[in-house]
Amino acid sequence: MRGGNPDARHLNQFFHCEAEMVGTLDELLPSVEGYVQALARTFVALTPIIELMSIDFSKAEQALQNIINAKSFNKKTFDEVYPWLQKNSSSHSVSDFSRNITNSGEVVLVRAVGGVLPMWLCDYDRNTVAFYQKPNPENTNSVMNADLLFAPIVEGGFGGEIAGSGQRQDDSEEIAESIKRQGVSSEPYGWYINLRKQPNYKTTSGFGLGVERFIAWALGYQDIKDVIHYPRLKNIKTLP
Repeated sequence: MRGGNPDARHLNQFFHCEAEMVGTLDELLPSVEGYVQALARTFVALTPIIELMSIDFSKAEQALQNIINAKSFNKKTFDEVYPWLQKNSSSHSVSDFSRNITNSGEVVLVRAVGGVLPMWLCDYDRNTVAFYQKPNPENTNSVMNADLLFAPIVEGGFGGEIAGSGQRQDDSEEIAESIKRQGVSSEPYGWYINLRKQPNYKTTSGFGLGVERFIAWALGYQDIKDVIHYPRLKNIKTLP
């Protein structure tokens, strides 16, 4: 559930496939890729049913086969691509404390760098992501995260970030610092911080994939609202 206003990329009620594992981000990413490949195989198997919906699935089928056959996806850091993003003002945004990428920037970037596959964009600026992401030891102003960006299968179709992942904070002082940097109250998260002080605590990493986003991408829809099974949308009235 989310409280913001719905748009072409965001729903108020949605399905989110999430998983958490003991290990580092580098250990997690192959599992995420394997999951995306499993989804791709499922869609290919459903091709006869999808074609009954009068959807031209030929381009999607090729994109899915590319994913199925891939050994791994391309990976770039935010620092590596940022000079390229700066050449197009609609591709990035800058605040007093951080840099970010727009959805149009995600689409342009994955088309230019990812080839025929989704691509990982890693190591975002620390203040643009959730406070529980682990700061990069080599640059504490960035974090150990990776978003999986998809290029639209058809022109105008759904594209951009569909899965997000990260290595979780494992240091209580570091996580308190991240909370403070982002102006978040630490009071509700005392238990979360204290977990890091437990003697048997181990580093974990996790990911979340937007199920409706993947479906919209695979079917070539532009708006995520076109693939929800039952609409519950803030400030939008439905027929009685």
